Amino acid sequence: MFPQARAFILCSLAVLVLAVPALAAAQAVSIKGSVIDVSGAPVPGADITARAKDGRTTTAKSDAFGNFDLEFPADRLRVTSTGFEPVDMAVPAGDEPVYVVLRPANFADSVVVTAARSAERLPSAASATVITSAELNNMAAGALDDALRSTPGFTLFRRSSSRASNPTTQGVTLRGVSGSGASRTLVLADGVPLNDPFGSWVYWNRVPQAAVDRVEVVRGATGDLYGAGALGGVVQLLTLQPDRTRARATIDGGSHDTFRGSLFAAGQHKGWSGSGAYEGVRTDGAYIVPAVSRGSVDTRSDSDYQTGFGTVGVRNNRFHAQVRGAGYKEDRGNGTPVQVNTTDWSQISADLGGVVGGGALQVQFAGASQDYYQTFSAVAADRNSERLTTEQTTDTSHRLVNAQWARAFRTVTLVAGGDYHNTDSTVEEFRYSVTNVKTGPFFAGGTELLKAAYARATVNATDALTLELGGRGDWWTSTPEDPALPAQSVKFFSPRASVAWRQGRYSIQGAVYHAARTPSLNELHRGFRAGNVVTNANPLLKPETLTGVEGGVLMSMGKVSARATAFLNNLDGAIANITLTATAAQITRQRQNSDTIRAQGVEFEGDARLTPSLSVNGQLVLTSSHFRGSVAAPAIEGNTVPQVPKVQGGFGLTWADPRWLTFATQVRLSGEQFDDDLNTFVLGAYGVWDAQASRNLTRGLTSFIAMENILDQEYDTARTPLRNIGWPRTLRVGVRIAWQ
Repeated sequence: MFPQARAFILCSLAVLVLAVPALAAAQAVSIKGSVIDVSGAPVPGADITARAKDGRTTTAKSDAFGNFDLEFPADRLRVTSTGFEPVDMAVPAGDEPVYVVLRPANFADSVVVTAARSAERLPSAASATVITSAELNNMAAGALDDALRSTPGFTLFRRSSSRASNPTTQGVTLRGVSGSGASRTLVLADGVPLNDPFGSWVYWNRVPQAAVDRVEVVRGATGDLYGAGALGGVVQLLTLQPDRTRARATIDGGSHDTFRGSLFAAGQHKGWSGSGAYEGVRTDGAYIVPAVSRGSVDTRSDSDYQTGFGTVGVRNNRFHAQVRGAGYKEDRGNGTPVQVNTTDWSQISADLGGVVGGGALQVQFAGASQDYYQTFSAVAADRNSERLTTEQTTDTSHRLVNAQWARAFRTVTLVAGGDYHNTDSTVEEFRYSVTNVKTGPFFAGGTELLKAAYARATVNATDALTLELGGRGDWWTSTPEDPALPAQSVKFFSPRASVAWRQGRYSIQGAVYHAARTPSLNELHRGFRAGNVVTNANPLLKPETLTGVEGGVLMSMGKVSARATAFLNNLDGAIANITLTATAAQITRQRQNSDTIRAQGVEFEGDARLTPSLSVNGQLVLTSSHFRGSVAAPAIEGNTVPQVPKVQGGFGLTWADPRWLTFATQVRLSGEQFDDDLNTFVLGAYGVWDAQASRNLTRGLTSFIAMENILDQEYDTARTPLRNIGWPRTLRVGVRIAWQ
């Protein structure tokens, strides 16, 4: 071979040897992966930033199934999505798919829409907790109200799950403000009240769980924005928006012959959108009387319900409109053959909004009608016979209008609006004597009219300091159906001022407020019976007013967040169920304005993201709530307010690894409390342990197994004066489908 050729070949081989690594580095490397939340559901639209060793970057978004595919030699990935904690991770070696698990933002970083009463995420200095749909899916709780017991201080009037309790006992209380079954916390679904317009109790099942995007719990009186009913705070369910084509479903079944199907679907095309949701549940329920006390009349407290809604809307850059129709039907047995109740409810609402005067104007309309039927009975001492005592049918119609305008002026954000509520209810009652003689009908009820105007200014004085000042004027009129009873007309003003200071890892928040709650038509005009306790209505009730102060410290140190909040509330003219007479056969009470309740306490919350897979959280609430200055009811002076435990808390642990499974467990604890104003009937302390495990089967399909009350604790829920017990151990197995 010629020397020149040999040299050429050798040089060519050397060039190839040197060029191969460079060519390999220049060749595109494919990185495929999926973005999911801690429940295993895909996260579409997540922002993915890929970084190479030489500093080059590229970006992408996850698709409707949470998947992504990058032709890029990335060394690290950063994944972010609204409402989730960012994830920074190294790209693993090899060709295996990359799984990114996003966890909900901790409470230090959550932005709460409800605190500012706006669809926009306006700033607000408030104590709030957010539970996302991913966290709800990881809870073993079989009903929304049971899941919310993991938030600080959340209690219903009774400890019972909504699956086994009469709807009239499902009023929610925060921060020790209780005394009767009426809810002293406002509960909303996309801005429309879920509180029953007649009785203020809450149907927790009215929104299909598959449609719930998040639940926000704002603690502390917010009467300056929400008015009567928000003494303890506001709970709002926010549903998934039809901003893209998506679908979700949960199907499960288990103990007590329980079956649930929950569905949601939505789509959008050329500015038009539509969505629909449905949920149906049937269960044989559980016994609410312990075995040692049961007689032949005791049956399981069963319940069946169907609920759903449909929406259609249109949106562009300056205007949006949406109309929603919703319905709910429920049938319940309340533990004996004679005691039943049914509910038929329907509602239509509209939401209009646009840009007006440089700000966002939103107008909301809603109209609802409801038929509620209930029977009451007297049970023999040996619980082997019962007789019907009362039948009640309550027909209610409700209409509301809210208009609100919000605008930011440099460092000041202003929210101003007005409310109009009109409720008309008629109670038709038949009574039965000991010899089963039927008398009636007897009619009660009335009309309630509420008009209000409100405004709040939020001032970002500096980067660290935020001030809020708001006020609301309410005009309330209540007119009884019986012309012999007096009508009432009251005006009241609800101011609120708060301040928040943030510096690095710490923030301090404080607020003072004054608010009022008007008596519900139920408290004014409808009596009821629970066991051997008869509680009478009182058409002379006046509004109760609350004056309170709170202050808290929030600390965020990397993956650990902690918050402590102290509060003091004085509820003047508190409406409570006051005992009038007590015999072995019957206890008689009446709703009365019982002077002052003083509730004070402290809330502790903690959240730690220990590893990429493991996180823990916990909360503890210490509350002292007592009757003070009870001139109207001297027998209860100094007594503990019923249904308020001194100690309440819990903790949870979540371990998420998409290669294997997600495991979550929760423990909730509650101290001793009383069931009555005289502190005669004690409800003992208890603890309940729940757990759930889930695993992705394929894209968008997750199987799960959940167990509530693992140790099958038999805990007190009421004494009427018969002891009632809570929901027993329950096993559920099911699947979740998510196409987003």
